[in-house]
Amino acid sequence: MMSMSDNPKLSGLSFYLGALCVLLVTVFLGILLGNTLTSSGHSDISTKAAIDLFLGALLVLLGIRNAFFKENKNNGALTKYLQIDSNVSTFAKFRRFFSIGLLTFLINFSTAIFVLAGREIGLAQAGILIDLGAIVVLALITLIVVEVLLIFFLILPNTAKRITEPLDQWISAHSNYVMAVFCLAIGFLVIFNRVSLLGML
Repeated sequence: MMSMSDNPKLSGLSFYLGALCVLLVTVFLGILLGNTLTSSGHSDISTKAAIDLFLGALLVLLGIRNAFFKENKNNGALTKYLQIDSNVSTFAKFRRFFSIGLLTFLINFSTAIFVLAGREIGLAQAGILIDLGAIVVLALITLIVVEVLLIFFLILPNTAKRITEPLDQWISAHSNYVMAVFCLAIGFLVIFNRVSLLGML
């Protein structure tokens, strides 16, 4: 998206903030789940394992779907959507790219994995400062790809644009396989850990 935009710094920052909002909401829901499990007395291993196995299976199914069914993405429509009149306000541009980041994370079912991270924060009952620190670290790690590219565009904009254009083409052609590997790896890892914890292996 940054390579296609005439203002990569603004588009990258806007996208980042939109994605960050969805991430924080997802983690917050996980924290509520963890607090609810603790307060209701259902923070036992079997309950946590059941939730993890469900989400792990969901990620595995999503990975299989991505591996065998490539989504039809209309790159022409996306390119047109990213082409904003240079005369519009900065806020209008910000809103456009923010909405892309928001929707990208919102419709991606793999975002559900962060419910587990939030749940562990909620179950830990470590205090507000430690919880906030954990959320910040989680956000930094989760969005590190966007953060690195954004810093790259801020420091070396011309070099970044030259490098990311072919990268964009590769990602467009192989994004379903990249997502499939990610979902399958995380899904199987979550399932394996919980099955091992229950002593079923």
